[in-house]
Amino acid sequence: MDKTTKKRTYYNTDILNILKERHGCSLDFIRKSLRGDRVGEKPDMLRKEYRIFLSKTEQAIYNEAESLNSKFP
Repeated sequence: MDKTTKKRTYYNTDILNILKERHGCSLDFIRKSLRGDRVGEKPDMLRKEYRIFLSKTEQAIYNEAESLNSKFP
């Protein structure tokens, strides 16, 4: 009856779709790899690429916010 206390992890769907196209894996396999349920070379590569893409998107958002702050102080 109580609400679940488990924290749900949300992944960037744009990055997941890019990884799916690049590697030909299912989204389920990619999510399980990111979560750590899969082991091997491919899941390690998927985790590394996801982190790279995520840092690039966060950096792009930060840069855009900074440029907007300079335009509209």
